Amino acid sequence: MDAEELEMLRAEVDALARELADERFRHVAGLEPRPSLQPIFRAHSPAAHRETAAALRAQGEAGLAERVAGLRAERAAALHEEAWRAAESVAAGPGPEGPLSLAAAELGLRGESSRPRRLALGRAAAHAIGRSAPPREAAAEARARSRAESGLSPPWEDVVEADGVLVASADAYRDGLSWIASREDLAPLPAGDLERADLLHLLALGAHDALFRRASLAPELDRAFRGLGLDASRVRLDGEDRAGKWPGAHALEGRVSFRRQGGAADWLGLFDAAGRAAAASYGRPSTRDPAFPAAIGALASSLLLEPRFLADAVGLERRHAPDLVRALSVRRLFELRARAAALRVAAEVERGTSGAAWRRLHREALSAAALASWPDGLAARDAGAGELSAALRGAAWGEALRRDLTERLDEDFWRNPRTAPALAGMLAAGGAGPATERPPLAVAAGALVRAIERGG
Repeated sequence: MDAEELEMLRAEVDALARELADERFRHVAGLEPRPSLQPIFRAHSPAAHRETAAALRAQGEAGLAERVAGLRAERAAALHEEAWRAAESVAAGPGPEGPLSLAAAELGLRGESSRPRRLALGRAAAHAIGRSAPPREAAAEARARSRAESGLSPPWEDVVEADGVLVASADAYRDGLSWIASREDLAPLPAGDLERADLLHLLALGAHDALFRRASLAPELDRAFRGLGLDASRVRLDGEDRAGKWPGAHALEGRVSFRRQGGAADWLGLFDAAGRAAAASYGRPSTRDPAFPAAIGALASSLLLEPRFLADAVGLERRHAPDLVRALSVRRLFELRARAAALRVAAEVERGTSGAAWRRLHREALSAAALASWPDGLAARDAGAGELSAALRGAAWGEALRRDLTERLDEDFWRNPRTAPALAGMLAAGGAGPATERPPLAVAAGALVRAIERGG
């Protein structure tokens, strides 16, 4: 390929990635029960073709070749992906008073103080997830076969580092979770009988809902973005409440689907997702570092662990800062540990593990990482090794950025006018450049461990 042909191919990759993101957004936002992905792949066939990937490798364009091969694997799974998304849109489980949709069950259990009802809601959610599991597992297996055919290997170096994250953060996570759970006379595994539904309820941090007010979220997010030099107007936020909409905040390229859960979960989720979407909006999918949006999302949400930012944002009194920062850090550390545990299982799936063995490995790994019993049937939700790796890499990168800005521009760097220029080049490039050393995955977990141990 000459330079012009290469640029045309990059444009095809960009168009395919963005159109897929738009169609998936419509599903996540509850606008389209069954997305149409296959026609999009057909319209941009060269951007997801095995021969294209081979030609790019031969020409020395390894990064773009890997992106094309990854899109080819997504194309191989597209029919199954359409099926699982359609199944999940109508999936329901038997709740305490009758059938409940997946979203209703998961939203309900977070605020449910009655444990029997909460566990019933958890069973309803797991049942609903299980209804879409077969086509989702088929999608993961088709994607894994295609990746192997294209010469793509699981991210084993990241898997090893993720194992280290679990080991290094185990004591702090156990102590922090035990502290939160003790307020409701619960205890994590192995001493207690904590279940996934209990864990999601505890980590909703409902005791702090009065601080994280709904009306304050948008203006405080805008303030944070201005301090980081991010343009909030680039984020296309859908905040409408729909029955089929996924709970929480979900970034897909420059768009965010946001369905409120309440309190701290909304703030942490939207700061992260809007940061991801803003970062994605500046660059091209074909040239962007896959971990970069997650890095900016992690940097933005890290402000909510800064007592000075919290004091202005939610009116936090100084004497209450240590407990709130500790609780928020436990929630963030759970998310890291869950991804780290899921990454090894997802890598094993790419190597050929499937069926009952896959589901057993996932249940054991997540139960051990979360210190709560994980239900069967959730494995296919964590089948994307690439996405998990990028999220973990992004979290470490975001923490490295926070440290660098703190050292150069002081602890309240979000108030410093030099912060925006410091990040501007990175935002424009969609990454830090090939010569920049990537921080180890343990960097993000280490910061959260320290926050749990000492508070704010």
